[in-house]
Amino acid sequence: MAPLNSGVKITVYDDYQKSWVSLNKVYLEEARSYRWRTRSKQAFQFHMQHLSLPMNKTLEGWEGIFETPFQSGIVSFAITSQIGVDYIDNYIYTDHRKLTEQQYTILLDDLLKEASICFQQSGLETNIAANGFTRDLSMLQWMYIESEMYKLRTIFLKIEKHPLRNLRKEELLMKRERVKTVTPRTIAWMERYGETFGATPSKLPSHIQTTKVEETFDVYENRVILLQLNDLEALLKSYRTLHDVDIQRKANQFLDWISLWKKGEFLQKIKPHTGTVKITQVFRKHSVYRLWYQWFQSLYQFKEITFDLQQKLSLKDTYLLYEMWCFMQIIRILREVDLLENTAELFTKKDGFYFLRLAENKESTVKLKNGATLTYQKIIQLNTSPYYSYTQRMIPDIVIDYQDQLYVMDPKYRIPANLPMALGEMHKYRDGILTREDDSRVVKEVYILTPTECDMPSEEDFYDSRFHQRYHMGAYWFSPGEELEMFEEWVRKLFSFS
Repeated sequence: MAPLNSGVKITVYDDYQKSWVSLNKVYLEEARSYRWRTRSKQAFQFHMQHLSLPMNKTLEGWEGIFETPFQSGIVSFAITSQIGVDYIDNYIYTDHRKLTEQQYTILLDDLLKEASICFQQSGLETNIAANGFTRDLSMLQWMYIESEMYKLRTIFLKIEKHPLRNLRKEELLMKRERVKTVTPRTIAWMERYGETFGATPSKLPSHIQTTKVEETFDVYENRVILLQLNDLEALLKSYRTLHDVDIQRKANQFLDWISLWKKGEFLQKIKPHTGTVKITQVFRKHSVYRLWYQWFQSLYQFKEITFDLQQKLSLKDTYLLYEMWCFMQIIRILREVDLLENTAELFTKKDGFYFLRLAENKESTVKLKNGATLTYQKIIQLNTSPYYSYTQRMIPDIVIDYQDQLYVMDPKYRIPANLPMALGEMHKYRDGILTREDDSRVVKEVYILTPTECDMPSEEDFYDSRFHQRYHMGAYWFSPGEELEMFEEWVRKLFSFS
């Protein structure tokens, strides 16, 4: 840990290790409480994300509790005393009971992949070409850099300890007294060319050709690493120009890291690779170089589609990304059964750039070939038409409008209490949304989408198709990396494909 400017060292109790761990090294998960303490008795202030944390004085120093937000991503702490200030960053991981780190990565990849396909099918590509459109920066790409840069640093440090190298052999003509080793190749050369350099039966030649073996780091994979560091450096300099203090600060920090990395001994006497980067056997199979290659592969995937930078979240709202992912997965299913007609409304153009338009409280509608529509964050209130709510403003997350009936899906990344209670809240949609024409109820079926399988026997029925058919409500398992067979079957039955 770096020297303390504040003079205050804070440790946090790690439930996994069952021990007290430094604040910058403790494993944090979203929506959890953590105990902290310090042996320092001097007065200080402790901030998390610029918010002051309460603390209690003890005989040994100070202690308190902080709660991580219901989000994942970089979290910033500040410790301020009369001596100075310490800024400490850590990472909040997704709730392991809901999504693993691998599933979270799959969630982002799936979201981008389907958005890219819809973008290509929307008919907007002509406008892009005509306007010289570029997609160099994106919020999702920055979110990836911000959350995964610490992993890249770990990978680089491992490479720096044991970089790839090879032995370079060079034939040199040297004075005989400087030759240290004689090989059969050297003897063969003297027999053939020795007389030219004054050799006699009793005398060695004045100069002898020998093989000089030199260790070098100038291998293809190291040249690629230097190229990718240069590219990432240029990318971070672009993010640094944005009018966002948090992004500027983090970009400067990451640029300092890269500047230090490029001074590594194994990168000093090599030149960056030029041309197309190809995946070699080393990048395929080497335990560490493979991770480096995969990191940059993921980085450039985010150039396919982007979020508006004004939708910046310094900590990523996992529940919001999960809602978007569920919506895009439903779009994927509809695309695979050839029902998508127009996806242009998913995108918006601003300052010459196209952005994915999914956002809270803003309707985004996809038209289907059979006259149905799929809407994200559909707004229904007293003055909306053809459907209205006579009680309160309602914004169901995902709505299918088909043959004058609504089918509501509500993604629940984490159910606050239990599934029965969450399903009970879904009755507000079934009872409170009416048609303006004759005040009849319009919501036919309601379902909760969750990333976890049922883990309680009392809730198994909610996932069963027979329960769905009988009560027209229930739950579906929507988890990144898993098949959505039951929901796909429901979609096919709804639109008479089976």
